[in-house]
Amino acid sequence: MEHIRRQPQDVTALFLTHEHSDHISGAGALTKKHGTPIYGTRGTREEMRRHVSPDVDWRAIEREDETVVGDLRVESFATPHDAVESVAYVVRCGSQKLGHITDLGRITPLIIEKLQGCDVLLVESNHDERMLENGHYPWPLKQRIQSDVGHLSNEACADLLARVKHDALKTVVLMHLSESNNHPEIAMDSARRVLGDHPATLFPARQSTPSVLIPIE
Repeated sequence: MEHIRRQPQDVTALFLTHEHSDHISGAGALTKKHGTPIYGTRGTREEMRRHVSPDVDWRAIEREDETVVGDLRVESFATPHDAVESVAYVVRCGSQKLGHITDLGRITPLIIEKLQGCDVLLVESNHDERMLENGHYPWPLKQRIQSDVGHLSNEACADLLARVKHDALKTVVLMHLSESNNHPEIAMDSARRVLGDHPATLFPARQSTPSVLIPIE
C-alpha cells in the first residue's frame, strides 16, 4: 500500500471471498489495528474463528447479496471452489462496473451473467494445463487444482473472457497466477487469442509487486 501511496487506515471495508489462508492471513491484523470492518459470508466467518478475533467488526453477507459502502454497491455471488461459501464480487459506482473473480474450478451460467458489461475485469488465470501435468506437484494436489472446485486454467480463463468481452471493456487483469505452473506470458497469450484486436488493456497481477492503480471512468 505504501508503494501506491495509500495508508491501511484509509481502507473503508475488507471483503473476503473465502477462508483459505492465502486470502485471509492479513485480515485479523488489519482490523485489529485499524478497526476495518470485514464483510463475508457466515460460513466463511465460522471457518475463520481461529484466525480472527471474535470481537472484530464482522458484517455478514449472503452468497448472493448487495452491500452499499459509501458510493459503492458490492454484489456477491457464489463460485464453485473447495471452500465453505466461496464468493466473487461485482462492484458498481454510478455507471461503472468492476468484476473480481478468482478461486473457482469451473464457469457457471451465474458467473457469465454477473460479469456481463464490466468496465474492468480481474479474473483468475491460475495455471497452464501442460505445466501443471508435467510439474512437481503431488498427484492429489494436481487433481484438486484441475477439479470443478479447484482453479481456472489459462484456457478456462480465455473461455470466460470470450463469453463476457464487449466493446466497452477497458481493462483485464489476470489474477492468481501460479508461480510453479504458469508464466505471465503464457497466460497473456491465452487471453490475447480471444481478445484479438480488442483495445482493452491486458496485464497480469504478480505476487511479488503491487499492480498499478487502475482508473475507472
